[in-house]
Amino acid sequence: MTNPIAVYTGDTVLYWSAIIISLGLLAALFMTLSLQRSNKGSAAAVFLMVPLAVVLSVPLCRALHWYCHKEQYASLVSALTDYSSGSYVLAGALPGVVLAALLASPLNTRSTASLLDAFAPGAALAVAFIRLSSLFNSSCRSKIPVTTPLLQHLPLAAGFADSSGQVEYRFATFFLHFLVMLFLCRVLLTFFFARRNVPMASGNPEGNTARMFLVFYSASELVLDSTRYDSSFLPINGFISLVQIVAAACILGVLIYYSVHSLRANGFRWYHPLLWALWLATLAAVGYTEYLVQRHGDWYLSCYGAMGLACILMAGVVYRMYLSCCEEE
Repeated sequence: MTNPIAVYTGDTVLYWSAIIISLGLLAALFMTLSLQRSNKGSAAAVFLMVPLAVVLSVPLCRALHWYCHKEQYASLVSALTDYSSGSYVLAGALPGVVLAALLASPLNTRSTASLLDAFAPGAALAVAFIRLSSLFNSSCRSKIPVTTPLLQHLPLAAGFADSSGQVEYRFATFFLHFLVMLFLCRVLLTFFFARRNVPMASGNPEGNTARMFLVFYSASELVLDSTRYDSSFLPINGFISLVQIVAAACILGVLIYYSVHSLRANGFRWYHPLLWALWLATLAAVGYTEYLVQRHGDWYLSCYGAMGLACILMAGVVYRMYLSCCEEE
């Protein structure tokens, strides 16, 4: 069962995975609209931005997958015109969403950053539904086998039929990511309402919810993308996946942003080099555990446990740098 059909009538075929993704996008739209209105923003900007983000992101995600997996496509044109096979790299959604927000900003009564803030929790929710949809096709299969019968069920493992028809159980990477994204959505909602008006000693408080989404989503991808058997690698690099490279760059970019504003607001303080050194240490830990797990296939538990802890600390460093920029009420 690679992609079960939900509705089949005449020439119309609807798959369960497509229905779940559509529901997720609708949920993201209405959540964004609600947060935008609570922030005294324009509803028209949301109705333009969200569909436009989907339209712009899909071909970008597809093009990135083509670049990393050219053997799966006849050409770039075929990859962008025939969506019946192949896959996507979600990192392509980032420029698509930012571009959509910029194009929709003339309709907004506030800044582009505030529009992205309203979109961030919904984006986490949309990704959650996208990952949940993978349970209804064959894409939620990691490289980690689960052989203990007691553990061969969700949320840890999912069963799939191999080429011989035998069911094999592997770590449910996408289902776990679904749970992580639901939790992140809840965290971002709390952050949005609790800190959207907290003034910053240097810089504008708008945009911080979007930046927190970028940091914590990227931290989750650093770990979970490593568990996938179909990770996308650049043609010149077979060690760290494209998603991991983009994730690390996004976290670093947000750290640099808050570091600059913290230095402007507070001057050079003792905690600045400490936080930078800790961030570099966590990055090195992620790289080293990635090296170990690729060399020792039976070290999954210890390697991914250490990698997960390093990624949590990495995101925590960025959050601490953000707090140093704020003027607490």
